[in-house]
Amino acid sequence: MDLRDPAVLGDPMRGYDHVLADSPVCWARLPSGDEGWLITRNADVRAVLADPAVRNDPTGLPGHGAQSQEQAFLDLGTPPEHLPYLRASMLSLDGAEHARLRRGIRDAFTGTRVSARRPRVQQIVDQLLDRLEGSTGAVNLLEGFAYPLATAVVCELVGVPEADWTDWWRWGKVLVGDEPIRIASTLGEMFAYCHDLVDRRRADPQDDLVSRIVAQDGTTDVDAVALVVFLVLAGHETMAHMLSNGALALMSDNAQLDLLRAEPELWPAAVRELVRTDGPVQLARLRYAATDLVVGGVQIKAGDAIQVVLGAANRDPARFAHPHHMDVRWQHEQGLREGGVGFGWGPHHCLGVALAKLEAEVGLRSLFERFPRMSPLGEPAWVPLPRGRHRVALNVRLR
Repeated sequence: MDLRDPAVLGDPMRGYDHVLADSPVCWARLPSGDEGWLITRNADVRAVLADPAVRNDPTGLPGHGAQSQEQAFLDLGTPPEHLPYLRASMLSLDGAEHARLRRGIRDAFTGTRVSARRPRVQQIVDQLLDRLEGSTGAVNLLEGFAYPLATAVVCELVGVPEADWTDWWRWGKVLVGDEPIRIASTLGEMFAYCHDLVDRRRADPQDDLVSRIVAQDGTTDVDAVALVVFLVLAGHETMAHMLSNGALALMSDNAQLDLLRAEPELWPAAVRELVRTDGPVQLARLRYAATDLVVGGVQIKAGDAIQVVLGAANRDPARFAHPHHMDVRWQHEQGLREGGVGFGWGPHHCLGVALAKLEAEVGLRSLFERFPRMSPLGEPAWVPLPRGRHRVALNVRLR
């Protein structure tokens, strides 16, 4: 299988179905152009993501993983002085160092802390919906609602001043866009901005995550900058597409939407199910085998690249009774036992999962309550991206 094949990019779910049925662990051409193992079965995906012998950082392993990872950045025009920030990202770390950085900020994402933010999230949502009230004709839901909501919530939590939120929105679009030539300069702007923000918080701490990060023992400026970049980008770019994907999925399924109107207590289950069926990230970060492994009966050698396919695992018929269709009632009955991997699994499981679920629940529920007759206008525009596909232009009629 070639993940760069236009047929696969145009309809990845059909491609994943074939792999699941014929060879759930197979050698394939990856989005980078290199070759590696595709892992698609739900049980195998969860096992691989939880295995400490499967690493995000290939440094020191046999094969050319470490070289190809850094070379990929350099090929995009990334200045060598930017590489330390990319190496220090939580996505690039494993083991004790990853656990140390995660431990230092996880308290901000506990269920109790996140629940306390619900009134503020509701306030932001209501303000955005008030602005949409006066709209006539087509409304771009991604630009007019999803991006502003996701950006506001995560930037407030992290400690980014409101005057700077639009910069992050602009930077995020470049990093997931189709103009790689702009990535190097955008990263430079982000790193410079975050250095300035870190310096300001060291001099004048506030009640925000940046201040907590810089106060951690052993955290360097590079660590702090890399962590701020990771938190803000993960918290708004992916979240915005989760909201947009979820809205379109519900507009396309009247039965499920009617169920939520009749039983609004099912909204938390609906969010979990939307992440399973229409999550914005289809491919996990590329990983590498640190030792020889056997996955699904297939021998994998140390140093081999491993591409976990979250989108396939979330539609595995061996795990889900209705793999291709949203089933909110089933999700509610399953609770946390359902086995979806839309937020990842294992030590790199999404740190902000409680916040993401809260945003999606409040945002989507309020959106459909305010505009119960909302409907899509035409077909949504799609663009293939390295880790999945996003609906990038969802135009709707609100009434």
